[in-house]
Amino acid sequence: MVETTETSSLIQKLAKIRVMSDVVKKDKKGFNYSYVQVTTILASITAGMKKYGVSLIPSIVPGTSSVSQNVIENVKMSKDGNAVTTKTTEMLFFGEMNFRWVNDDNPEEFIDVPWVVTGSMSDPAQAMGAGLTYTTRQFLTSYFQIAQTDQDIDAFRSKQKEAEEIETKAVIAGIIGEVDKIVKNTVQTNPEKREELIEYISRFAKGANYNAIKDLTTATNLLNGLKEKYIGAEGE
Repeated sequence: MVETTETSSLIQKLAKIRVMSDVVKKDKKGFNYSYVQVTTILASITAGMKKYGVSLIPSIVPGTSSVSQNVIENVKMSKDGNAVTTKTTEMLFFGEMNFRWVNDDNPEEFIDVPWVVTGSMSDPAQAMGAGLTYTTRQFLTSYFQIAQTDQDIDAFRSKQKEAEEIETKAVIAGIIGEVDKIVKNTVQTNPEKREELIEYISRFAKGANYNAIKDLTTATNLLNGLKEKYIGAEGE
């Protein structure tokens, strides 16, 4: 069952899919490095596509594909000190691609993302297949900004949460700074409103200690309330 609403735009759906697939753990090793298999990436993304009603249509732009022979020379030194040259012949496939995201609830709404595909193998068909597999993985990880990590996913998300908390604290600090300016300015220009201010701020912070506010919503509501009550009244 597709969980969506009539007002959900394609970009909103894609944003929700990104949340579902923000990080994957590298699960394959080869050529002296580890990487994420395309099936692992597709598992989380296709689950989101099914949930929110989104399709992906990849296509090679007609007339742009080509296959060329690529000869690679490798020079190595033998044990007796002589240079030994070896040649490897590979078939290089190249083509321009287009990835089209489609809103299943409104097929006329779509997003085209230009891309390229390239692959190199001994056989042209294998070069094309390998290129498409690699390109799909790179496109999806780049489009959704998927983090690929060697560590435990929960540990990675813990670091994400720490970063979010640091950012939130910085935003709250900025808001409280504005609150402080309004409070001090009001008390300075209208000393008779001091008790009224204390009573009002106490609705948001115990003992009217607004510096102790740790919640973003509370800080925002306090600032907006003060602006409306004490700045708006002055016509500023």
